[in-house]
Amino acid sequence: MLSHREYVVSAAGYNIAIVEYGDPIGRPVLALHGWLDNAATFYAIGGHLSGIRLIAMDLVGHGRSDHRPAQMPYHLWDNVADIYEVMKALELKKADFVGHSMGASIAMLFASSFPKMVDKLLCIEGLGPLVYEVDDLPSLLSEAITKRHRMASRTLTPYASFEDAVLARMKGRWPVSREASEALLERGLTRTDKGYMWSNDSKLLLPSLIRFSSEQVYSFLQKLESEAIVIIGDEGASESIINRWLDSIEHLDVIKLKGGHHLHLDPPVAQFLADRINSWARYE
Repeated sequence: MLSHREYVVSAAGYNIAIVEYGDPIGRPVLALHGWLDNAATFYAIGGHLSGIRLIAMDLVGHGRSDHRPAQMPYHLWDNVADIYEVMKALELKKADFVGHSMGASIAMLFASSFPKMVDKLLCIEGLGPLVYEVDDLPSLLSEAITKRHRMASRTLTPYASFEDAVLARMKGRWPVSREASEALLERGLTRTDKGYMWSNDSKLLLPSLIRFSSEQVYSFLQKLESEAIVIIGDEGASESIINRWLDSIEHLDVIKLKGGHHLHLDPPVAQFLADRINSWARYE
């Protein structure tokens, strides 16, 4: 397994698990994973870093980090506050950001909210968060509340073995290789007396009570000052979660590569992305 450093940061009232790749004294880059993933999603990139300190977080509710309180929903913007406190705890006045999918949306929100704290931004298969249109908010809120009520009593079925879980992750909505699945599940599973359970908070599967509107997301995108790169997989999720936002940023480098939603876990793409991130080390 790739050499890395693991520790826990106490921030925003949570114990937040961190995995670091690369140079411990290199240029700091915060790495934010996607929904239901964890910090190990950056292991392939981490093997090719030079002059970079990649600080990959298990976002609250994911991997080995604490969960939010039982009655507290998961809202995307709460991660922005968590990251601010993590940077303060790590004594980072500024950092570059890499984000995948949901993590890319969170990174964009942070960079727009704190432009002096973020220089460069690399978004992989993501940019703006999922939205609710304003006219639909009342019906969507009631629908989400009733769905959450129905789902509250449901429990997830454990996997009989680690291998069963690995195979299930390999064949998920966004398939990954065996190596990638094993890396993700090493952090993403908990062994219990009933079998292997996901470490992620099951509340993450509940429908969102409320989201940003399109107008709100546009306002964040237009305030973005960071040098931004967006990576799109030719078989990824660009149409639904990326394309609608691309014209909102005046200076944006859009790169389309071969691969699916988790293309950053494919060795050639991981090398390409690491090379782009490594180039940041020359601009200290």
